[in-house]
Amino acid sequence: MISKPASRPICITPKCCVISALDDQQASIKTYLYHAALKQGLSLETQVTALADGAANCWLAISVLKPHCQRLELILDWFHIGMKFQKVKNVLGELLCDSLESAKWSLWQGEADKALQQLCLLRDNITDEKPRSKLKGLHDYLKNNRQYLVNYSEREKANQVFTSQVIESQIDTIINTRHKRKQKMQWSREGAHNVLQIRAKMVSNGWEENWLELVLPEAKKAA
Repeated sequence: MISKPASRPICITPKCCVISALDDQQASIKTYLYHAALKQGLSLETQVTALADGAANCWLAISVLKPHCQRLELILDWFHIGMKFQKVKNVLGELLCDSLESAKWSLWQGEADKALQQLCLLRDNITDEKPRSKLKGLHDYLKNNRQYLVNYSEREKANQVFTSQVIESQIDTIINTRHKRKQKMQWSREGAHNVLQIRAKMVSNGWEENWLELVLPEAKKAA
């Protein structure tokens, strides 16, 4: 979301989707992201709020916008936090789930350090290796992204963005099961990248323009 300095933030509703499957040290995705932000009004006077799932490469890609805006606010996406907690909950006994929910509530309220302490205490009181390992993974995930944790409750009350939940299903649709997990086809990076560019353009409502400008002229030459 990009907003101009004002008493109320201006949410950008037109979608501009970019994606890359190339192994080029993020050169492509950074370029795509920067140009997408420009299309949505990025300038040295804008404030940008960026959500990510916590992967280091995501924060690195987003950082390309920092020199080109007034302020870049980075937030660990609540949707992915919730998924991490759910995975731990699935392996915990029922009696321990209340303690886990308490830690999650602390995190929601902006008490990140308290939440980390609660997770440590819960982990240290478990002898079963599987839930203990899951708790350690959750703790390390939050600790590694400590600087991106915010008061999610306050943001919700202020009608500010804090989760990517509304677009996650669309992301899955764009990438498709053929490109990920165990069901993927044998795509080369370049082949997958080309297919994904078409899908991204279609989602961004830019396919018709590209079809007319690029595809049709080439089709006429081949005819």
